[in-house]
Amino acid sequence: MSFYEEIQISAEILKNGKILLYPTDTIWGLGCDAFNINAIKKIYKIKNRKISKPMILLVESIDRLFNLVGKISDFNIKMISDNIRYRKKPITIIYDYVSEKRISSFFGKDSLAVRLTNDPFCTHLIKKLDRPIISTSANISGFSTPKYFHEISSCILKNIDYAVNIRRNEKSNYTSSSIIKIISKEIKILRT
Repeated sequence: MSFYEEIQISAEILKNGKILLYPTDTIWGLGCDAFNINAIKKIYKIKNRKISKPMILLVESIDRLFNLVGKISDFNIKMISDNIRYRKKPITIIYDYVSEKRISSFFGKDSLAVRLTNDPFCTHLIKKLDRPIISTSANISGFSTPKYFHEISSCILKNIDYAVNIRRNEKSNYTSSSIIKIISKEIKILRT
């Protein structure tokens, strides 16, 4: 199946409130439409993850990021741009929560963890879906993170709706993104 056929199928899966296993700019991830609360709950159940542990949202553009969290500082924009331009380890930034209209309060009242992805598959998928997507590692909570598709647990595979059929033999360059919070121009590293 071609790259674009996989994008089409994956977007339909997400539009229908289903769970997708897909390659990201870090590792294979479990994902769903970030605005579909029932699908989000399914991911928590599949991972056996506590609801109190938030998940990351992926966006493909600064504009979509603005739609989620409001205007961000030039310092934040430069940091994101430089990170992508120089192909550094992907970063997820914790943003103060701006408006409940932008995304479900299911994510909490205080903040959102958002990564502007540079991965071609994720970028095309988010554009096609026209919404941010959830991204969380494809493992049961507390167990090791798979670096290859073939390391993903059968417990995960039997509970998803579709596994993307590209890049299955690639090893992930990163096992996670760095997570940071920026206060003024000060960077607080929450996960390296």
